Amino acid sequence: MPAFWLRLRHALRIHKMLLLALLAGLVLPWVVFVNVAEDIWESGGFIGDKPILASLHAHASPVLDQLALGLTAVGDPLPMGIAAVLITLGLVGWGTRPQAWFFGLSVGGAMALNLLVKVLFARPRPTLWLSIKPAFYYSFPSGHAMGAAAVVTALGFLWWQRRGHWLAWVLGPLFALGVGWSRMYLGVHYPSDVLAGWTGSVGWVVALHVLFSPEFHQLRGIWREALHRQLPTVVSPPRETAESASPA
Repeated sequence: MPAFWLRLRHALRIHKMLLLALLAGLVLPWVVFVNVAEDIWESGGFIGDKPILASLHAHASPVLDQLALGLTAVGDPLPMGIAAVLITLGLVGWGTRPQAWFFGLSVGGAMALNLLVKVLFARPRPTLWLSIKPAFYYSFPSGHAMGAAAVVTALGFLWWQRRGHWLAWVLGPLFALGVGWSRMYLGVHYPSDVLAGWTGSVGWVVALHVLFSPEFHQLRGIWREALHRQLPTVVSPPRETAESASPA
């Protein structure tokens, strides 16, 4: 066992960045998501939900109307879903199977989680004014924000070791932020809906990234080896001994 602990400490020291990613990218988003969900469950949402929407609507303009309509159309679950399927098929053909599984589960899992939480909370849509692009079904969390965040976060991880990866990590978050803003600007989602959509997707995709990472598989292999060594070995009695012990 001392050798196992030395190997484990060495692996953890090498993969400390994985642990930092686990803390920053997985734990913190889910902490935010759970706190938002708790506020909505107990008190109906943030105190600033309605004032923020009212402020956005007070600064409405024809130019912002068109920008919001464009962003919300691109971030709709249907085009996001079609794009996710095409990217997954592309990864099957030109990438690797783990990459395809990672991206498909990232986007598909985030959408499934969104539908599950919507049904569980059944939060009504805001009705502060008549929206130029009304939406139906439940409000929490925002499906647009969740889908956009899942796509850009998964693409960011897949593009991380390629040239120009910084563009994915700059333009992607800007797109996800824009989609979330459009839902609030149009008055069909509360800020808490959008925040929960962003953080829920980031937490989900980072969790999958950790599970699919080689570092995690190495740590799992070390732990599995240690458990295997701890299992008691059952030794069968010799055949002649068992026969001599049986009654004549």
